[in-house]
Parts: sequence; C-alpha cells; structure tokens
Amino acid sequence: MHSKNDKMYFFLVLTAVLWGGNPVAVKSVLGEITPIMTVLFRYIGISAILLSIMFIKEGRHALPPKHQILPLILMGITGIVLNNGLQFIGLQYSTVVNCSLVAATTPAITAILAVLFLKETMNKKQWLGIFISLLGVVYLVAHGSMEIIKNLSFNKGDLLFLVSQASWAVYTLLGRRVMEDVSPMGVTAWAGFSGAIFMGIAALYEGVAAPSRLSYDTLLSLSYMIIGSGILAMNWWNTGVRVVGANRAAIFTNIIPLAAMALSVVLLHEHVGWHEIAGGIWIIFGVYLTTKKTRAVRTA
Repeated sequence: MHSKNDKMYFFLVLTAVLWGGNPVAVKSVLGEITPIMTVLFRYIGISAILLSIMFIKEGRHALPPKHQILPLILMGITGIVLNNGLQFIGLQYSTVVNCSLVAATTPAITAILAVLFLKETMNKKQWLGIFISLLGVVYLVAHGSMEIIKNLSFNKGDLLFLVSQASWAVYTLLGRRVMEDVSPMGVTAWAGFSGAIFMGIAALYEGVAAPSRLSYDTLLSLSYMIIGSGILAMNWWNTGVRVVGANRAAIFTNIIPLAAMALSVVLLHEHVGWHEIAGGIWIIFGVYLTTKKTRAVRTA
C-alpha cells in the first residue's frame, strides 16, 4: 500500500509540474488563437487520442455506464468549459504568476466542497487555514492595495482564475464518484469529449473561425497542452484522486505556483515582485494548515 502511494505521489508531483507549465504555453498560444478555440483544439486532441486507444483495446466496453453519463457531462462543463475557458480568458487580463498563485487555493476550495457535499469533517486549524489562504488571494489580486480592496477594483483576470479553480474542485469531487465505475483514462477521455462538444457550440455561437495557419511555436505549445499537461497530467490526476483521495491529491497542486513562477520568469520574462511572493507564501501556508490533518490521518 505504501509503495503504491509513494509511486502515485511521484506522478502527482509530475502532474503539478506539467500544469505549472500550462499557463506559459497558453500565454504563447493566445497570441494566435482565441481562448475558445484554444480549449476546443486542446480537448479535441485529448479526447480523440484517448478514445481511439480505448476503443482499439476495449471495443464497446469503452462506453461509459448510462448512469455515469450525466456526471461525465457535468465534469466536461466544470473541468473543461469553465476551468479551462475562464483560465484562458483570464490570462488575457493577468499574468501567469497570478494564475498559478490563485491556483494554490484549490485544496482549500476542494476541502470546503467535500465538507458540504461529501460530509467530510475538518478541525479548527483547517478552517483557519482556509481563511488565511483566502486572505492571501485577496491580497494577491489587490496587489497589496487597500484602495483596490475598498473600491472592489480587482483585476478581472484574477477573479476569473478564482472561479476557474472552484470549477476544478467540483470536477475533482465528481471524478471521485465517477471513478467507482469508469477508469481514470475513461474519465479523462469522456469528460474531455463532453467539454469539446460544449466548446464547439460556444465557438459556433461566437462565430469564431479556426486560424488558417499556425506558427511552429504555437503548434509546439498546443502539443504540450494536449499530451503533456493534458493526456499525461489529467490521467495521473484522476488516478491519484482514485488512489489517495481528492483532498490528498489536491495537496500536490501547491507545487504548481513554484513551477509556473520559475517557467514564467525564464520563458516569458515576467516580473515577480514582493507582493506576489508574499501573497504566494500566505496562500500556501493557509493551504498547508487546511490539508495537514488529511496527510497525517488518511492511510487509504
């Protein structure tokens, strides 16, 4: 059991690192493709590859059980349409650094939803951690300015990031139940397929046309988003949720800001000031308090 968990922890670390690089790839793609088309291309690629593999190996058994179709559709809406769509739109207004730091609230959001909908319990220290991490988000998006907080003039992109992470927490909790009947690969494939359909409808509604030509850098970034932070990372994530649980897997998203900050500074030459560093430490400390009991108590 311990060796299985240790192996899963290794892949969850790799997942967080791959996701840390995702905003960097998205930032470069958005120069040529709209957010809607970016999400659409990404999940057409992810679902097409995974479903092809599944049907070749399993035939009709690759189809999900009827009672899990609606949850998979909801996973497509929350994990693909809302999470990816809002994050990609937010990157047009804010930075990769802020995106990655706001993402550090995911374990806290997941814990709150687990208490509300899965009837899990939390102690006072964990609730304090949630409060501290949310204060860190407010400090981050306000850039340390009390005037911005008083006037509620937060950066639009930062607020979209926060809603995006709440959507991902819902996706994670839905996945925990769906994987009682569907494999992690199946969840990734069918949720991605559902999300791609909705993004296709959104593209038609907005009248967004596919670009006739893409640069080499954009194609490379899209490939990374489909294979690296898509197929590999999402499969490892869903497997981790099934093996160690939603709250425990969520702990590893704390690595995302560290990877994203390093990559954004090196590749995009973004500036990391003391406000971002202080906000990040504040968020991560709060998340640590929130998830500390989970790491110590759970053994499954």
